[in-house]
Amino acid sequence: MSNDSLLNQATNISQFFFFIKSNIVAPKAFNFAYFKYRILRPILKGYYKFFNVFYPGRPWTTPASILFFEKALNKDMIGLEYGSGRSTLYFAQKLKKLVSIEHYQGWQNKVKKELEVKEINNVDYFLILKENTPDAIEDIDTELDKLEGSEPRNDFVNYYNKVNEYPDGYFDFILIDGRARVKCGLNAMKKVKSGGIFVLDNSERKRYAPLRNALKDWPQVNTTTGLTNTTIWIKP
Repeated sequence: MSNDSLLNQATNISQFFFFIKSNIVAPKAFNFAYFKYRILRPILKGYYKFFNVFYPGRPWTTPASILFFEKALNKDMIGLEYGSGRSTLYFAQKLKKLVSIEHYQGWQNKVKKELEVKEINNVDYFLILKENTPDAIEDIDTELDKLEGSEPRNDFVNYYNKVNEYPDGYFDFILIDGRARVKCGLNAMKKVKSGGIFVLDNSERKRYAPLRNALKDWPQVNTTTGLTNTTIWIKP
């Protein structure tokens, strides 16, 4: 499928499937924006749960993105995800091979058992723990760490550098939905092939601006639940 076809498909799904075109979350204040948010929030959450009835076991990304995955992914593709869970089982059944990278051991143990029960064996599943001695790590980008949030990202160096073990252009599909998303995404950009699919969940968050800026020249479509966004890019 061509880049244009994939993007048109994503755009059509997004426009058809959801009547709200942007995130409605508003800061707490006595104004119309916050009032609208408080009214729509339970409706949007109910809609999200209703969608889950028809697509049980789907990743926790937007409904429009799920419909896109249903059409765009196939068994000839190799994928990678930062952050595991329901998405791991879902993508493993859609793709030829999935590389999954997780930072939390308890969660990985749970997902690994589910993979075993379902006899899914096409997942290379890596546990890369948070480093306990960040002061010993020299790979620190102070400004980027500030943008990433309160937890310094130099304690996830091994985690976000794991994707660098793969050749450039190796993956057909990449989802960034774990820790240190900016640094994971910046590393992963070059690992997706031309025409491949690159996805960032919760993409509306301000601290992910460096990654969105790095991807600004890639064709994209933004999808939303009205509360949070999932953005899909196609690599030129």
